[in-house]
Amino acid sequence: MRHKLKKEDINKRLNKAVGQINGIKKMIEDERDCPDILIQIAAVRSALATLGLMITEDHIEHCVTESFQTGKGEESIAELSKALKQMLK
Repeated sequence: MRHKLKKEDINKRLNKAVGQINGIKKMIEDERDCPDILIQIAAVRSALATLGLMITEDHIEHCVTESFQTGKGEESIAELSKALKQMLK
């Protein structure tokens, strides 16, 4: 299946989140104020949520669409629904 989303784009966003997480670890080691740490945690969550949304959109546009063309649309929707429920916990 062909994807529009490039691995470089995914890796770029993941590396940013990893950098933010490492920043949080350093903030804790440096005993920074809790509100500052919480703001950075929110930033990481937002970055991962955005990445999840990008991957979901790409999956719908390509994989789910293709599965309907091959008669496996219902199965694809069920798999996506299960994954989204896990992601949104």
